[in-house]
Amino acid sequence: MGTNGFREDELVSRKVKVGNEWQTRIFPIIGGRLRLAHENNDNLSIQTEIVKLETDFVVVRAAVESQRGKFNGTGTASGQRDAKLADSLVELAETRAIARALRFGGIGVEYTGAEEVSHVVVSEPEREQTLNKEPAKAFPVPQSCAAGREESKPQHCGNGRVTSAQLRALWALTKKARYTEEDIASVLSPLNASTFQDLTRESASQLISSLQTEVAA
Repeated sequence: MGTNGFREDELVSRKVKVGNEWQTRIFPIIGGRLRLAHENNDNLSIQTEIVKLETDFVVVRAAVESQRGKFNGTGTASGQRDAKLADSLVELAETRAIARALRFGGIGVEYTGAEEVSHVVVSEPEREQTLNKEPAKAFPVPQSCAAGREESKPQHCGNGRVTSAQLRALWALTKKARYTEEDIASVLSPLNASTFQDLTRESASQLISSLQTEVAA
């Protein structure tokens, strides 16, 4: 899944309707584009400008200058389109603008950014397809941890405990996403953990990636 230089944790897949068919498409998060841009350019400049700022509509233009040249991108956000992040429309529009400018500059040129489709609601035909199926968990338990785990103990699967850096990232991301203690408990439960410290390095990485996508959306 990690094509074109993106790591697997920097890509998300979603079902989109193309014609009369549902197809699975891949979308990279902004963090992946930024990582590649910094790794591949000795001198990188990213500047943004608010073009329009209204109560429920924001337009931001981004200008990226890399070794390949100068590239511009425009991003928009609105209270109607992005109701879940109505308090962060400027940040969302800026993220979309940077993602588009980086894309025009050759970073994941074939991929629309995950942040550009974050507002899309699952349509009725797809809901009907999954009506009789168990819904997929937002933060699935790694396959290596799913079998034979003891419900009374956190499972670490031999891949090491969560690192200090991961803990800091988790607390920062959940705070930015305005998660309550109940929200945190609900995402930790499928991972067989009661606190962030109970996570494995692998499950913490999964959770961080999912939270980054949610926060950037």
